[in-house]
Amino acid sequence: MPPLESLSIWKRLVLALVVVAVIVLILFGLILFGLILTLDEAPGQSAPPSAVMYQGVPLDASLLRLDKRALDEAYHNQMLKLFGVWLASGAPDEATNFINGLRIARRAYTQAASQIARRETELLEQERTRQQSGP
Repeated sequence: MPPLESLSIWKRLVLALVVVAVIVLILFGLILFGLILTLDEAPGQSAPPSAVMYQGVPLDASLLRLDKRALDEAYHNQMLKLFGVWLASGAPDEATNFINGLRIARRAYTQAASQIARRETELLEQERTRQQSGP
């Protein structure tokens, strides 16, 4: 290809338009790819848990209370770590790692809490059935 200085103004303009068109097509492709990846996720809804935490584990009310407490403590400990790292790094305005860690922790907490709540509902239903069937 000849040097740009030797091209006429019209050829330079066409070349510039081709470069811009290629960049726009690449950006459009990236946007489309991102939309395809998130098509099945509705806004405000988290993905269902990938694994059922309590599958095959018998119901136990006292252990479930401890599970709930442990989940709260684990979340609190994770928040302490996240804030500690963020503060130790100078509390930058751009806190991408902190935000990602927060999202992951909240998603995991919500998944575990919903499974614990499901177990609590099962325990209540068992107790109600037991009371209805009489002593």
